[in-house]
Amino acid sequence: MTDTGKLAIIAAIFGVLLLGGLSINQQHAPAPQPVVEQAPVAPQLSLEMLGPVYSEKAVYTDDLIRMFFKTPLTDNGIESALPFWLHNASGNVITVLWDRCSLQLPSGNTVNIVNKGPDGVLKHALTDQTISIAPGGDLFDTIVPVSEVSKTDTGWALTTGVLNKGPFQLVLALEVGGNAQQIKYYTFQFIIR
Repeated sequence: MTDTGKLAIIAAIFGVLLLGGLSINQQHAPAPQPVVEQAPVAPQLSLEMLGPVYSEKAVYTDDLIRMFFKTPLTDNGIESALPFWLHNASGNVITVLWDRCSLQLPSGNTVNIVNKGPDGVLKHALTDQTISIAPGGDLFDTIVPVSEVSKTDTGWALTTGVLNKGPFQLVLALEVGGNAQQIKYYTFQFIIR
């Protein structure tokens, strides 16, 4: 290869580098930024347990039970109901004594309760009704204050906007091991915020 050929190759390489550098150094017009409109989002309300222990997720556990309560949020607002899961963590049968349970509303009024089972049907009077849970068993149910149930043309309806007006309390009565002398009362205090 002659000196002229070598110079031609070197000149070609420098030409490619020069053109590459120019193309890299060019100012590109910034891409238009998409306009993102912020949609107003309603704050997500949650149920907090204030007592017997504080729980941001409304969960309670001891040597007898494990309980989880859920925010009764519907399309119409906060329903006047308290869904829960009760797990028997003891080695004995525990029985929920519905006729000894009550709900104290944010207004301070204490009322009897009815329950709405997993099927969504309101059970009318709970007088003298109980349900027993085997060791390791679970109960999924919903507590409803009787004062917040009304009869409609299509059945029963629950009010909304009552439980989120302030703190409210649930008194839950459990009989342990079938012994009427061994009734344990739990007082749960909640707030929805």
